[in-house]
Formats: sequence, C-alpha cells, structure tokens
Amino acid sequence: MMRRAPRPAVAFVRHSHDYSLDLRREVEALVDAGVGCDVLYLGKRGSPRVQAIGGVTLYRLPGTKTRGGRIRYLLEYGWFMVVAGIVLGYLHLRHRYRAVQVNTMPDFLVYAAIVPKMLHTPLVVFMQEPTPELAATLGSGAATVRMLERAEQWALRFADHAITVTDKLRDRYVERGADANRISVVLNGPDPAHILVAGAGRAEPHEPGRFVALCHGTIEDRYGHDTLIDAVALAAPELPGLQLVVTGRGSATDAMLAQIADLGVSDRVRYEGWVSDERLAELLCDADVGIVAQKASAYSNLVHTNKMYDYWIAGLPVIASRLDATAADFDDDTIAYFEPGDPVDLARQLTALAASPERCAELAAAGRRAYDRVGWPVQKERYLDVYRTIAPGLFPTEPIGSSR
Repeated sequence: MMRRAPRPAVAFVRHSHDYSLDLRREVEALVDAGVGCDVLYLGKRGSPRVQAIGGVTLYRLPGTKTRGGRIRYLLEYGWFMVVAGIVLGYLHLRHRYRAVQVNTMPDFLVYAAIVPKMLHTPLVVFMQEPTPELAATLGSGAATVRMLERAEQWALRFADHAITVTDKLRDRYVERGADANRISVVLNGPDPAHILVAGAGRAEPHEPGRFVALCHGTIEDRYGHDTLIDAVALAAPELPGLQLVVTGRGSATDAMLAQIADLGVSDRVRYEGWVSDERLAELLCDADVGIVAQKASAYSNLVHTNKMYDYWIAGLPVIASRLDATAADFDDDTIAYFEPGDPVDLARQLTALAASPERCAELAAAGRRAYDRVGWPVQKERYLDVYRTIAPGLFPTEPIGSSR
C-alpha cells in the first residue's frame, strides 16, 4: 500500500498551457524519490484551478499564451510573472518549500521566485533554449539580441543553480559570463514511460517496397519541413513505396501544405495534424525511419530535439541534419546525417536506407545503445544530483513509492 503523499517541498513555475512531458519527467523524478511538488502554470480554459495528482498539486494560473508581436509577448510574459510571483509567494509562506525551480522561457520568469529567494530558498532555473539565439533565428535585430543576452545572464546570476540541455549550450552561457560551476547539463530526452511504445516495432510487416518516414512536432520554418517535402519529391521516382507522415502544428503549416500540392506529392505525404499520444505511438510503430530536418542556425547548433529520442525509444533509425550539438554527441554510426537545408542530401539518405534494411537495423540498434547511454534514466540521476547538492536532506531515506 502506497504511503500518504508528502507535503510539497519543491515548487515549479512554467509559462505553459500544458503540464508537458518535459516538465512531468522532472516533477515525477522528484515525486518518485519521495518529494512532494507543486506546479504553477497557465493550464487550459475550463480546467480546475487546483488539482492534486499523486504527490503533485497543479495550480493553473490566469493568463494567455498566444502568437503575436513582441509587445504582446512581453505583456503576456510579464503578467504571468507577476501572477506566478504572487501565488508562489503565498504558497511559499504556507508550505516553506525546500527549493523552487523555474523553467524558462522567458528567462526573466526566474524573478517570479523573488519571495522564496529573499527567504534564502535555493532556486534552480532550467534553461532549455538559448533565448538570444532563438530571437536572432526568428529575425530580431542586434539590439534585441544584446538585451536578451543581458537578461539571460542576470537570470543565471539570480538563480542558485542552472540546468541546461547540452554541453554546447552550457559553454555558450559561460562565454557570455556565467559561472560554469553553477550550471549542470541534463540532456533533453523524454521519459520512456511517457512514450507509449518500447521499441517493439510494428505488429505486421509492410507490403514489399513500402518505406514510411515520420516527422512529428512543431511545424515552423526552422524545423525544415520544406527541406523534407522537397527531398520526398526528389526521392519519389526512385522509391515508389516511399510515404511520409507529418504530424504537429505551427505557423508554417499552411506553407507546407501548399508546397505539398505544388510539388504534386499529395499521394506521398500524409499530414495528420496534432495527434494524441496514443496515435503518435501507433505512427512510431508503423514507421521505418524518423527524420529530424532542422535547419542550421545559431539556435539549432546548440540544442538537441526531443523527437530524436522518441525515435530511438521506438526502435527507429534516425536521419538528421548535421548540427553541432547533435554531431558532438552522436557519430555517423548512430545517425544518418545530411547537410542542413539540403534536400538532395536528405533524398540520398532516404534512398540509401530504403534500399538497405541492414543499415536501418544497424542504425536502430546504435540508437538504442545511444539512448541507453544518455537517455532519461541516466539524465534523471544527473537531475536529482542537482537537488542533492543544493538542498541537502531533501530526499527521505526511504522512497514513498511511484507517482504513477
């Protein structure tokens, strides 16, 4: 019989409508180790304002997160920071948290933890994305980028410890002035418990000659869906059985659909929109290869994508653009690389893998080994080590049981 859930000892803050899988993996890591958690986030309209789930209490705060101009973003972010700061301050006075974690973006959201910080509570900031590089990639000017660089460094100094997602990104923070000793790296892969497949593969084989590629996630120009569609059009004459499945949504969706129609590959590309976790699991099991087509930029060369880890968990080989942070951690025996933004090179890899089941199997096995080496079961301990260091005595000597 599971013991009673512990009192909340760590609070999380994130500007997000969803209790997303990347946030859940961190919360559940602490809960499974016997630490009660509170999570403050936007939530969705109509959802209960307070909801207890195991050792977690979700607090859904008023606010919005929409696509708009810079002023709108600043207003939405600023409003959420103020509301989260007030609610967190009240909850901290009530519960006396042992630590607080703020997940960016924006980087200045860290100041929502001003009350716990003033009361000497350890503060962790989890910085998954380089905001200045992302802004530059999206077209912001030099003055905006410099402002964001200063905001990033102020946030890193305000926190007691920071977590980021690659060595390359940690090095960039240090280049701009951060203290390397106060930054830990936890690679950004998903918890396999949240991916509803376990490398079992499809239940039945495809008909001879059929080769299914999958690309899921946000659809924005920087993720290279145009490169991917061009590559399918180039490879189609040599691969009669080639099929591409795309899921997700984003500002580049309409442009992608128009490109599919213009190139006459509607019979080769199936767009399913935003899909459930259950449907994504079915698509992962039905695919022969997973594709990461992200374009090269100051941003993309510093991070990994979650979808790469999803494919490895599902037992798929991966084709990916050769970007600095990814190539630094995984060699050509693990990933079939192509030059970023080059549909000819991507078509070459698609054709080569479709013609070689042996190469697909080798890449899938190498990906499984890579995940065993650097996946969430390993990163989870790195993550918990941060709390063992900044909040000694946080964890009970006996675990209380699983949160699931």
